[in-house]
Amino acid sequence: MRKLSSFLLLLLFLPLAAAAPGQNRAPLTHIRDIKYLSNVEAAKDLPVQIEATITYARPSENNLFVMEGGLGLYIQLSPELGSKLGSENGLAAGDRIAVTGVTNASFRPMVMASQIRFLAHGVLPAPQHAEFDQLIRSEFDCQYVQISGHILSAAFDDSQPNPKLRLRIKVPGGTVDGIIVRPGDLRPEALLDADVSLTGVAAATFDSKMQEGGISLDMNSWKDLTYIRRASSDSWSIPVIPMDHVIDYYRFSNQSQRVRITGTLTYFEPGALAVVEQSGRSMLVKTDSTLPLHAGSAVEASGFPTIDDENVRLEDSQLRAATQATSFPPTKIDWERASAGAYANDLVAMEGEVVGLVHDSRVDLFIIDSGGHLFSATLRHSSSDAANALSYAIIPTLGSRVRVIGVCFTDFGNHWRDRFWFDIRMRSLADVVVLQQPSWWTVRRLAYVITLLSAIILIFVIWAGLLDRQLRKQTAISARQSQEDAIRERRLARQEQQRSRILELISSSAPLPKVLQEIQTMVSSRLYGASCRFELSASLGEGARPERPVDPAIVCEELLSRDGATLGLLLATPLRHISSEAEISAAIAAGARLAELAIDTRRLYSDLRHRSEHDLLTDIPNRFSMEKRLDQLMQSARRSEAVFGMIYVDLDRFKQVNDHYGHRIGDLYLQEVTRRMKLQLRSEDMLTRIGGDEFLALVPILRSRADAEEIALRLERCFDEPFDLEGIQLHGSASVGLAVYPADGATEEELQRSADAAMYVHKESKRQQKKLAREMRHASSPEIIDQK
Repeated sequence: MRKLSSFLLLLLFLPLAAAAPGQNRAPLTHIRDIKYLSNVEAAKDLPVQIEATITYARPSENNLFVMEGGLGLYIQLSPELGSKLGSENGLAAGDRIAVTGVTNASFRPMVMASQIRFLAHGVLPAPQHAEFDQLIRSEFDCQYVQISGHILSAAFDDSQPNPKLRLRIKVPGGTVDGIIVRPGDLRPEALLDADVSLTGVAAATFDSKMQEGGISLDMNSWKDLTYIRRASSDSWSIPVIPMDHVIDYYRFSNQSQRVRITGTLTYFEPGALAVVEQSGRSMLVKTDSTLPLHAGSAVEASGFPTIDDENVRLEDSQLRAATQATSFPPTKIDWERASAGAYANDLVAMEGEVVGLVHDSRVDLFIIDSGGHLFSATLRHSSSDAANALSYAIIPTLGSRVRVIGVCFTDFGNHWRDRFWFDIRMRSLADVVVLQQPSWWTVRRLAYVITLLSAIILIFVIWAGLLDRQLRKQTAISARQSQEDAIRERRLARQEQQRSRILELISSSAPLPKVLQEIQTMVSSRLYGASCRFELSASLGEGARPERPVDPAIVCEELLSRDGATLGLLLATPLRHISSEAEISAAIAAGARLAELAIDTRRLYSDLRHRSEHDLLTDIPNRFSMEKRLDQLMQSARRSEAVFGMIYVDLDRFKQVNDHYGHRIGDLYLQEVTRRMKLQLRSEDMLTRIGGDEFLALVPILRSRADAEEIALRLERCFDEPFDLEGIQLHGSASVGLAVYPADGATEEELQRSADAAMYVHKESKRQQKKLAREMRHASSPEIIDQK
């Protein structure tokens, strides 16, 4: 009986012991004991009591990195502990501390600290030199390291009370993000294009699924940055080039190795992208493949890994069909989970009410309300399964409750600070299922029926005694209706006049602000004097987009260019007790379309004007612009009896460069020549390209001919240094001719002929000098001549 009781007590306490595995364990006292735990073990809240040296201290952000015995560890502080340590300003890199807490699971096992005790001031450990391959494999995770690289970008992060300096460093093999929490006197503009040595704690950046998405180096202060070589020139001094030539300057090479994955195809747009899912993991694949593959097929993908906004995907990939696919149902989620980004690129299912429908030749768009939040579900006709919709599929209407199935595509953003905007991209119309049709019997229709019945009853009750009065009332109503119709017609005519005037302004050369002001006036007039304004993306800075207002009283319409880019917003605050919803929508839509036309027209006009006045290769004024400027200079010089110079520059042996090295090197040579010559000119001077290898510079505001001769000499001397073009070194030269108005010519033709003639005299003089130099060398070496 006693043995049976003991056995029952043992069975009773076994679950309690299993429920708290870390409560009776001895605390972990070394970092290596924690580092070698698995995340499953670390999640059991094992007790920790360690001593270590701080390598990075940021208590205000609840972050610490420590090292001991050559191993690093991340310590997370509770908000209360972080606030206490941050206010005391007692912790710094190099201090020895004692940490009490428990383990926790993260990218690697970490410690949640409940107590930090200062032991003594110390010194930082010697940093270990780290290569990119080691960092990307997390071999130096949380360790104090040193790297060398080239700074690609630098900017202050003002999201915290004390701005941090964020860096993007190019190292052999890839790029590293750097953060300096106490930048001191460091200036971002002075760091760009500099080669530096950086010392800090190696960490990783993560996406919304807590998967590694890059490398970060956390540095304590400006002292952790040492210049190896400062930038040789200002990044704003390079010449401006047309946007369609930007690709000519791309040189950064992705050194990723090709990988191969297999899985089930959940989405495919032939020639563009695919999504492959395997065992709960999904991968976005960029591919040019146009194979006849469909969702649900087993595929293999071979490509190169790349990191884009902390998300890993495959670039330049090939697809082919595999032998066996694994089918799996979509995960049912709500708006909260989808907008957190945790299901990015996964096959999901969501439910909601259809509040908007758009159908065109390229896409079917459904705007769906899910618990008070809106999201979009789209079917792109370029999808490989778009034409495979079931013939009996029910097309939803406004007010229908539906379930949509597709891949969750999320926009770029910061998942730590904000929600993502996402789009459920369906494969075919079979992916949208109508759960409930909209109800016909609504409150508004009920009100119509009640009003109609009341009117009928009223008519039958009072018909006999009030017929005469009813006739008089009908007459008054007709007169008032006629008056309102007349007012409406005059208002429509005035609106058409406003629209015609705006179209005339758009077709004219009127400034864009004036056109937009007229559009604001038109919209305000249609909304009975309501407040109206534009917020344009161009006024907010490059890449910025205006935010939609949260005030429900403000109505907004997005402005889109012909290529689909956001131009801005048209905002209005209508008086809803005066204007109907239809009037508001029509007025805002009309104003937005006119504004889009005005902005696109001005952009097209500016682009055409720039192309007509500038050389497309070098982006400097062409002959047409030079002739206009020359005519202005001559008129001004005649009035003020001033002088100006014309310098004719002809490149020597340019045809040989094209014949020997090809036209690409020739184009790069012309661009570098243009950059050098512009650096030799003053701000008021004008450099133009008037032919293949011919340039002309107009130099106004001269005190004497000597001023122009000095500028011409600088233009000739800028060819002294060799040109390094894609590993090819060229020694260039040019012949320069100078003409000064009015001494060398009183007309445009005379002045150009004088400069051209002076250039040819200079060219012939250089040829004779070279010939004389060769003869002198031959005369000084008679033995060599005899041997020849």
